[in-house]
Amino acid sequence: MISILPCKVKLLHFPRSHLHHVTHAIVKACFFQDMNDLNYFFSFTENAFEISIVANKQVIDQDFIPPLTMTQCHDMKYSNDIYRVLQVDDEGGQGASGKRISDISEPLAQGKFSIFYMSTYQTDYVLIKERRLRQAIELLGQLGYQFDQDSLESYLGDSPPSSSHTSQEDLKEEDFEKSVLTDELQCVGLNPHLRSEWAMTVLKILSYPELITPDGDSRRFFSYTASNEGISLIANQAILDLFSEADIFQDEESPRYRVIQVNLAGSNLDRCGIVWSISRPLAAHMNLLYLSTFKSANVLVSSDDLPRAEEILANDLKEGMMAEVILEPE
Repeated sequence: MISILPCKVKLLHFPRSHLHHVTHAIVKACFFQDMNDLNYFFSFTENAFEISIVANKQVIDQDFIPPLTMTQCHDMKYSNDIYRVLQVDDEGGQGASGKRISDISEPLAQGKFSIFYMSTYQTDYVLIKERRLRQAIELLGQLGYQFDQDSLESYLGDSPPSSSHTSQEDLKEEDFEKSVLTDELQCVGLNPHLRSEWAMTVLKILSYPELITPDGDSRRFFSYTASNEGISLIANQAILDLFSEADIFQDEESPRYRVIQVNLAGSNLDRCGIVWSISRPLAAHMNLLYLSTFKSANVLVSSDDLPRAEEILANDLKEGMMAEVILEPE
């Protein structure tokens, strides 16, 4: 079942060195907005290459961009397009996420839709440019995907028509940088009813990582995604140990993950087929989670599957990926 969320979001990228300039914006987004509001959506991901934020347009434009601009953050980048969020649910849950990622990204890639994919503890999210939302939904509907009718009637009506102009720009072969962290990660949920108990912990993790790891490890991976559906964390054991047992929702059989981070050099916004070209060869052999950020793809596989995943992905990035990746029509 696919639901269209009412929120309209934008994407933001900035280097970790400017994190302290947006502390106020992070606090406001995490703790001073109504999470029961269907329009609420906030995601923070930090990896070896960047900090990537997905949030409501007003939050990005009014709370994050001004302080980064004032402090001359020249490496700041943000999307000009507004994105809509599709929530993808099925009975398979995390155990079938790899097949789900590959299956839904394939027709969207072939239909020339640039997407962002976000695996979380509760559900999956697919971000699509608002100007092409109607086309994407028509395509998926023709292929038999079931949509929540209430969300279709409520939130599709204001989707602008898409332009039929197609870009002729050629894509260049690129040597994508790949990084594999040594940390084992887990994907868990946070209990929203205990927010007052864990709020300070989350604030330290997001805005003051030096208080948690004094050595200032710049290669940490952490992701926090919150919506009306719930709150999801992807983090290592050291971070999870900061929470009480009651704070966390966790499946007993959930695997420990290793993350393969692929630096796409900022090519995520307009290229179609990235999610599919990365997930398809992996999903044929193993389960996985996938997290798109502004300039990178983050693939999470079980620790046991890591050697095979690295082998498959190395070949994919070297030989097959760019042949399947094209520019989205403007």
